[in-house]
Amino acid sequence: MRTVALIAVFVVLAGVFCGGKTGSQANKPAAMAAKWPAEATGTLTEDELAQFVKVLPAFGAALKAASWQPTTAKEGEGSIARLTSIIDGMHVAGVEESLKAAGASWTVLRATMYKVFAAMSALQIDAAPPEMIAQMKADTSAEAKRGLKDYEAVKSACSMIPDANKQVVTKHQQELQALQALGR
Repeated sequence: MRTVALIAVFVVLAGVFCGGKTGSQANKPAAMAAKWPAEATGTLTEDELAQFVKVLPAFGAALKAASWQPTTAKEGEGSIARLTSIIDGMHVAGVEESLKAAGASWTVLRATMYKVFAAMSALQIDAAPPEMIAQMKADTSAEAKRGLKDYEAVKSACSMIPDANKQVVTKHQQELQALQALGR
């Protein structure tokens, strides 16, 4: 999958809701593995999101020029750690120059991207159908128990995301459609 929005949703939800192995089950408790970088929990402002959307075309062009591909999941990497490695992996050759020409910087874009993806993930967790969660709880297989544990860890991490960030992302869903073209 090359679209960042789909990657974000897939990374957080695929293993979590399908009970698949996400890596947070290996060697670490899921709760420890599911922690957002500090930037992700800061307040996302309307101005910050507007600047983010404005530089997305230049950022996307730099990713395309560098033939960016999401990094491969590492053994033991949890859902949020996976999303973090994808975002950090976007700091490819040419990004700094493209962002500078668009009046931005990688440092600012990265922090905003964390806030946006964390808010998107929190919205997905909030929208999880209760039936799906009940089904996960009813399934007593080891795989389902791991999936439920990871879901609860991610849900706990997403509870740290400010409601205001989720509201800003929801309000600007249309503009954030540009995320789907990143790297194409």
